[in-house]
Amino acid sequence: MDFKNYQESSIKHLSTCKSILNAIDLLHTANKSADILQSNNTQTTLHNVFYLSGYTLESIINYSIFKHYRWTKPSVQELDHTFSSRCDFTFFPHTSRRTGGTYQYWASQHEFYRNIDILKREFSSCGLPLIDRTAPIDNDAKKLFFSWNVEVRYHLPTERYSGVELTFANVKKFVVLTDVLYNGLMKIVG
Repeated sequence: MDFKNYQESSIKHLSTCKSILNAIDLLHTANKSADILQSNNTQTTLHNVFYLSGYTLESIINYSIFKHYRWTKPSVQELDHTFSSRCDFTFFPHTSRRTGGTYQYWASQHEFYRNIDILKREFSSCGLPLIDRTAPIDNDAKKLFFSWNVEVRYHLPTERYSGVELTFANVKKFVVLTDVLYNGLMKIVG
C-alpha cells in the first residue's frame, strides 16, 4: 500500500459519512411525524458513521505524517528506522508474515491519539482542533475522538459505547471535526 492510499480512503470515507448524515437529516425533515432519529436502523447507521469517521481521522493523520516527513518507500509495509527516528512514528512487526529473515511492518495499531501528537509537535499553531491547543473544539466531538477505538466495530450499535451516547447531533459534530481536520491537514501538507 502506498501512503497516498491513506488520503484517498480518507476523503472517500469522509464523503460517505457526510452523505449518510445528510440523508438521515433529509428523511427526518421530510417525515416529521416519524421519529427517524430514534429508530434502531438509524442508531446502527450512526454507529457505523462514528466507526467510519474514526478511520477517516486515522487515515488523514497517517497520510499527513507520511507526507510531511517525506516517506520514500514504495509501500507503508516496509520498515524505515530513519523515518521513524525523524518523526517518532510507530511501526509494528507482524511475526506471521516473516519472509526471508525480514518482517513486514505497518503503522502500529490504530493509535491516532498518539499519532496526532506527532502532528502537534510540527503544527502546534496551525489553528486546527486537537493539534493546536488554542483552537476551539466542541466537547461532544472531543469526547467521541478520545472514545473511538477500533473495537467499536464489534460493539452492538444499540448499546452505549464507552460511556458515550451516539446521537445524531454528537455524531454530526464528530464528522464536522473530521471534516475540519481533513481539510486543514490537506492545506498544510497537500
